[in-house]
Amino acid sequence: MGLTAMLVGSISGTGLQMLNNALQKVPLSRRPWLHVGYFFLGGYIGQRWVKLEKELVIDINEIRADKGLPPMIATNAWIKYENPE
Repeated sequence: MGLTAMLVGSISGTGLQMLNNALQKVPLSRRPWLHVGYFFLGGYIGQRWVKLEKELVIDINEIRADKGLPPMIATNAWIKYENPE
């Protein structure tokens, strides 16, 4: 999922720059360094999103365990994590 999130973020970053140029009615290839910059920024945000989502699920399950509730349904199915004992 990390690679997919990085690619989606990268393509979204570049697409947003091209959309910005299209809305301004300037050539799409104007300032190409911004295309590259937003590509890498989008990839970083995509990678960070996966990490934040995993940390959030672990925190939620810890809070639920403190309250005596079972973990969230199917969390082991879509996020493989080790519960520190």
